[in-house]
Amino acid sequence: MSRIKFKAISPVFGAIVEGFDVDALPASDRLVLNDALDSFGVLVFPDLELNESQQLEMAKIFGEPSKRSRPMADRAESFPLADYMGLVTNVRKDGVPIGSLPDGEMWLHHDGCFIDEPYRATILYALEVTSVGGETRFVDMRAVFRSLPEDLISRIKYLSGIHSFDYRNIAERPTYGTLNGLAKSATHPCVIRHPNSQGPALYLNPLCTIRLEGDGSNLSDNESLLDLLFDAIGQSEATFSHRWAKGDLVIWDNWSTCHARNDFPAGETRMLRRNIIKGQKLDAYFK
Repeated sequence: MSRIKFKAISPVFGAIVEGFDVDALPASDRLVLNDALDSFGVLVFPDLELNESQQLEMAKIFGEPSKRSRPMADRAESFPLADYMGLVTNVRKDGVPIGSLPDGEMWLHHDGCFIDEPYRATILYALEVTSVGGETRFVDMRAVFRSLPEDLISRIKYLSGIHSFDYRNIAERPTYGTLNGLAKSATHPCVIRHPNSQGPALYLNPLCTIRLEGDGSNLSDNESLLDLLFDAIGQSEATFSHRWAKGDLVIWDNWSTCHARNDFPAGETRMLRRNIIKGQKLDAYFK
């Protein structure tokens, strides 16, 4: 019988993992953890001590670690595993960030929605945290879909969203007319079928979704329809914010949740180590 237990964070999703031992994990517990990620959407492992290699090995519990999508020329990290993990930090050396996404608030988004095979999951491990702020806010996109009125679902059920992300801009949605070689982009169904649970989830977000396309969509209707959907996401009660402590490792399902970062004091150090789990093409829930 597994020693791992799960303590719910909110009534809808998210769980703290108890009884986990990174050095003694039977194969059966790997299945338990994968099922839990599908069910809870977000798992929090408190008070761990992990180096880069241990974090990469832990990622393998949940799938194949993916190489980073950020172009090598834009990376600041140079440690041995920098192809697979990076630093999310505001620390600078000679005025230049030593990692990625250094400062301030970051809008709600899905990691990897701007590539053709969006990441299965993201892992963040806290090395240094601020005294206030910097929380990661999560929204359960399965619950958001269930909350939508039927008439709104009927308008989007066969549509797709175009997603784009410019690494230089984390608090402003790019526009359709500004796509260029500096911004990655991909198209996915507005309502996806989760590859593991087979259930529906809304797959749109305020930071990266720039346009809808499909039968019945047009540019004049795009912004108003997106505004309705973004309001549903932003006002959802299926949400919680994780207050980081040093040693926390958090993994979340990028197919069923989206997330954001709260602002934090610029004069305090925030440093987290990030890696990602390889994903796959996402199918439409409605055919």
